[in-house]
Amino acid sequence: MRRPFCNGLILMALVLMAALTAAGCGKTEDFSKKPKYLKSATYFGGEWAVNFWNSEDDHLEEELRQIQEDGFNSIILVVPWREFQPGLEPVSYNEYAFEKLDRVMEAAKEQGLWVSLRIGYTWDYWPDGQDVRERFRNLMGDEAVLAAWDDYVKTLYERASSHGNLYGGFITWEDFWSFTYYAKSLGDTLEGIRWAQFSGYTEYIRSHYTLEELSVLYGQDTADFDSLYLPQDNQPAVKLLYEFFDQWLNGFLLHNQEIFPDLSMEVRMDADPIPDEDGEMYWYGHEATYACENASYTALMYGVPIGHINEGERLEAGEAAAKSQEMLDEVLRSTDGKLLYIEQFLYMDNTPGFEHNAQVKEDQVADYILAMADVLKSRITGYGVWTYKNYGNNLLYNPQFALGEAGWEFEGGARVVEYDGSGQAELVPGAVLRNAVASEGVSTRVRFTADAQENVQVTVSLGGETQTVTAEGGQVTELVFENGGSGLCFSSSGLCYIDNVKVYTHVQEGQLYDLDGEEGACIEAVRKLNRKLR
Repeated sequence: MRRPFCNGLILMALVLMAALTAAGCGKTEDFSKKPKYLKSATYFGGEWAVNFWNSEDDHLEEELRQIQEDGFNSIILVVPWREFQPGLEPVSYNEYAFEKLDRVMEAAKEQGLWVSLRIGYTWDYWPDGQDVRERFRNLMGDEAVLAAWDDYVKTLYERASSHGNLYGGFITWEDFWSFTYYAKSLGDTLEGIRWAQFSGYTEYIRSHYTLEELSVLYGQDTADFDSLYLPQDNQPAVKLLYEFFDQWLNGFLLHNQEIFPDLSMEVRMDADPIPDEDGEMYWYGHEATYACENASYTALMYGVPIGHINEGERLEAGEAAAKSQEMLDEVLRSTDGKLLYIEQFLYMDNTPGFEHNAQVKEDQVADYILAMADVLKSRITGYGVWTYKNYGNNLLYNPQFALGEAGWEFEGGARVVEYDGSGQAELVPGAVLRNAVASEGVSTRVRFTADAQENVQVTVSLGGETQTVTAEGGQVTELVFENGGSGLCFSSSGLCYIDNVKVYTHVQEGQLYDLDGEEGACIEAVRKLNRKLR
């Protein structure tokens, strides 16, 4: 029995990256037609998805130039709904995020790179104290929330398309999946009944099933449709929840395609276990969503574990590539002849909690990447990497002081100033820089730059532990706090400038570039892959 693989944009339509002119004349890119094959790198700059939009762009041009030189012709930007549109009633927008979008798209254009948008990303650090997953769930029944979403999609499309290098966009099933967890947690309660009606589940069931059929699936007499609650994992009726969710996603995508032309959707390849009426388990697949309505292509996250038992298997490169071909062929049979855009090609994955997943043997990952060249040419219109540059799961909002003092506490004369071309925290003797970040009970790394004109000691505290280092002229310093803790604090013995602060417990690896930008074990394989995919 296969264990589901999950882990932890619409993009697609075609795009071209054009040509170098004679030496000394520079390069001229043709954005009038899309390339035959899309080769994408998801771009977070020096941060990651949840704090990229509240950080600075100190190395934007050189990072995008490197992406282009590595053979990619596009980037993917992950665009969190709440951070771009903090207010729903009335609708309000975060202009800093949109200004940054403009900067990134123009810089990408200068490097001949197309841009695809992953629209509606669930996770962000926007400091409003709300559960952002509730906002996504409310799309299913709250007209005001849906109207705000429509305005977000419309505004995003108009802003991005004005630059001339917008390739397309996609939503993803994953950003809306919390509804299924929430639904199954409610059970046979008044809230379960209310959410069944609010979400549209009751109406869907009324149109597709009889009360007699429901009595069998729910395992109890069902007297009327209005008393229906959302089914749980241990009930055969849970298949109805997945059916409803899939048809809702299809309708939602179709609605959005009227606002954002050719919007696609990352579909769910994972199958979900369901008990039949005798208690035996079978697998429910989400093939009903694979055609992606009116989109010209189907978007997909594909990782090595898909199709395997996921009990710690370590695979030969050729074996893994053969299984990849098999699983992608299975998807293609349900796409109504549409091409696939594998916008998240996970050739490796070190996400905590998924150590049991099947992986390619460590010394064969580069071989697997190259072995996938033929697979990625077969009815595939493009691919993308998620971790182009390794990143820490930085727990800080506004880690580079792009938004001034937001998210931080400044005491005793500490302040944000413009220094060396960027916003930095200025410390003087007696000044303190604080952040309430917490990472209790787990080894935590604090990484930052500290610049000073003379020999200045910088003291860093996290929880109950304190460490002191010398400011090294803007060099990167990394400290390890073995037990983590609550409350980050910086102070110094003299005038000092702190910037690029990261507090993280995990580094997501892609073996292309490390945290410092040094080449990894798989970058040459990816360059060769990009040369093969034309």
